[in-house]
Amino acid sequence: MKAALYAGFNAIHGGGGPQEAMHQKRIEREIMCAVTGMSARRTFGLAVSVVAISVFVIAFAVWKGRRPKVIAVVPETTAQEIWEAEHAGATEAARAFGWKVYWNGPSREDDFPRQVQIVRQAIARRVLGLVLSPDHDVVLISTVQEALDKKIPVVITGTPLGVSLGNGLTFVLNDDAAMGRMAAARAARLLKPGDTVAVLGVNPNVLSSIERANAFEDAIRTKVEDVRVEEKHSTSVSTAEAEEVAERLIRADPHLRVIIALNVNQARAAYGAVLNTRTVDRIPLIVCDQDLDLLHHLRSGRIDSLIAQNSYGMGYTAIQNIHKQLAGEAVQPLTAIAPVLVTRENVDSDAVQQVLNMDWRVRQ
Repeated sequence: MKAALYAGFNAIHGGGGPQEAMHQKRIEREIMCAVTGMSARRTFGLAVSVVAISVFVIAFAVWKGRRPKVIAVVPETTAQEIWEAEHAGATEAARAFGWKVYWNGPSREDDFPRQVQIVRQAIARRVLGLVLSPDHDVVLISTVQEALDKKIPVVITGTPLGVSLGNGLTFVLNDDAAMGRMAAARAARLLKPGDTVAVLGVNPNVLSSIERANAFEDAIRTKVEDVRVEEKHSTSVSTAEAEEVAERLIRADPHLRVIIALNVNQARAAYGAVLNTRTVDRIPLIVCDQDLDLLHHLRSGRIDSLIAQNSYGMGYTAIQNIHKQLAGEAVQPLTAIAPVLVTRENVDSDAVQQVLNMDWRVRQ
């Protein structure tokens, strides 16, 4: 800049005598002062900018470090207490790591679009991890892949999803085959050759129901000769519809001796059907999955037994899986959590009550 100013000055005033030389020195001093002032202002402005940026970066880092670390837990539905137990287990495990749990799900098990929407909202929030109990074995696959593509660890609980494990995806599932075998062992005590046992609630969209039904049938045929197994398939979550099916089955088959209900809705429907047909004392109910009203009927003796998912343990283990993945530790791809047979005799025992625990608000 200084050289350019000198060149402009010489071009205007040309060479010179003593007066011109003195004048030129004065101009030089003025130019030097101007250039020095401009440089100082620029240096000051740059320094202010650097300080401002540094303060912003530090403040952002502090905010990011202090903001809550959130795990999204999305159940099959918020309308059944079985998933409150998963909520309790996840909350207990998350507390140990200083994490928060965001728990939300659809109000019905067949509201697949709502479950997809909730999962995508969690992904957009950049949650630390995702625990999902899918309502459908296919519909949620692409949404889960979205989470994995964003490096969000995903744990599938309850029923499996039709996708390969690995790359951030693990399963913590109910041992549905064991549940089916437990139901068969309990039913065998109540059946004799030639009797019929009904299996209600086989849903082709839910892999767990198929596995429960298959395991039950395989086991019961080895325990009771000539037993007749009547399976009823359904994709509906309507209790009223399921109750009508159960009533027709009771009225049509005088040899029906036991009903196996594969989920909570089918259990409620079967209970309503035996009440309506006045067969509650003749046809014992063995039901899968827990709910408060079913536990009440169990205590009153109107349900023979209940086989509970340890959803508390599933929620707890799922959070531990996420912590291990984020820490770079090895994680078991598939964990099968054993179900628990609940009867009038053991329902209030400490071990069973731990499985049935739904109190996620304690020490929250």
